[in-house]
Amino acid sequence: MSAEPDAPLGILGDDYTRRIEQLKEMRRELAEVGATAKRPDGLVTVVVGSQGQVKDIRLDPRVYRKLDSGELAAAIMEMISQATAEVSKQMQTIMTPFVPAGTSDEGIDLSGFLPKTEDAEDTEPRNG
Repeated sequence: MSAEPDAPLGILGDDYTRRIEQLKEMRRELAEVGATAKRPDGLVTVVVGSQGQVKDIRLDPRVYRKLDSGELAAAIMEMISQATAEVSKQMQTIMTPFVPAGTSDEGIDLSGFLPKTEDAEDTEPRNG
């Protein structure tokens, strides 16, 4: 008996093992994603984590003399939006190698894996 018929199975096993390791690495990278957005004047800084959660908000003491409460709220929301958009971009970059070859960006919807941005629709997912 020859070992040739088993060779394709060995290659598939090796490919499977390699893919599992790549997926584990992708998962580690996704867990480390985060972004910081800072106003040009340095008054407001926001840090967003991998799931789009706000991890930190830093306010420069000058903010209380420069912005009223409405402006401060708007500045915080803008920085959250910018940081969340950056997190989404990072996640898409990490996930792109796992999109099937020849598939356009429109062909695969990764939005379920990405944090929602201000532009995202506020609709519930449809079943079925």
